[in-house]
Amino acid sequence: MFKKILVPLDGSPMAEHAVPPALAVAQAAQSELILLRSTKPVFTTMPEYAGEYEWVWPAESIDEAHDAAEAYLQTLAAGKTKPGVKIRRQVVDGDEAGAIISIAEAEDVDLIVMTSHGRSGARRKLLGSVTERVLHHASCPVMVVRSAMPIQNVLITLDGSKLAEKALGPGLFLSQTFGADTTLLRVNPAVPPDESNYGEQVSGQAEEYVRRSLHEQAESYLTYAARRMIHAGADVETAVLEGPVVDSVLDFIEQADVDLLVMTTHGRSGLKRWVYGSVTSKVMSGSRCSMLIIRPQQGELQ
Repeated sequence: MFKKILVPLDGSPMAEHAVPPALAVAQAAQSELILLRSTKPVFTTMPEYAGEYEWVWPAESIDEAHDAAEAYLQTLAAGKTKPGVKIRRQVVDGDEAGAIISIAEAEDVDLIVMTSHGRSGARRKLLGSVTERVLHHASCPVMVVRSAMPIQNVLITLDGSKLAEKALGPGLFLSQTFGADTTLLRVNPAVPPDESNYGEQVSGQAEEYVRRSLHEQAESYLTYAARRMIHAGADVETAVLEGPVVDSVLDFIEQADVDLLVMTTHGRSGLKRWVYGSVTSKVMSGSRCSMLIIRPQQGELQ
């Protein structure tokens, strides 16, 4: 499924949290793992007193940065050899997000595994700017790793659409790779109040009937979806909630101690840019768990 995996690194311990899960997926898929490091040249200004500092010319800066990045990747890759996994190191010059997207396209990458350097806080995003740009432009699934802890609980969200079901295959693969428990979740939006003139009692009965009917339909749908995964050897549970979609998903993540959320974006494509859906964006901004975002292929959003 994931035959070529790209792991962007910036030299920080936080970015390296993406390596163990990426390596586990690569081993399960018997695939190639590309460790990527981008570099930027360093420029200096004229010293105030001649001879006090040395110049660092751009050409020298590029060579030194490239050598340091290559040494870093070589050290990081040492001792991580796994049966069936080919680890390749790649150093490129330029903007980090642009390099990730360009290499992913040029190498026909199936999965990008990266961490987010965003910070929590009332006025700060949980996603870093590089992660945001990769999510906006990458044409392959992106796994955003937010913790070094093992992945033990995987949540796959479904809404009854064929697009959402694109998450089932990758979600099952990751669950089996990490030996994690899996839950399929569907959220039914609250039933709007009946505005007819039949009276409050009749209106309430109608709302309850619709609510119960929708709940049963959702349970039946998830049971059918879970049955296919169970036949593949997965241990799957299902859950149906009612209420605001984003808040319900975020509450479930907290209550069930979800480590990895798998979902398909319903974002719309346009020109050369892809914008992930508002639900995906809001859930990712409000959640602290890792996420695998599946992008529909060209034409599936029509």
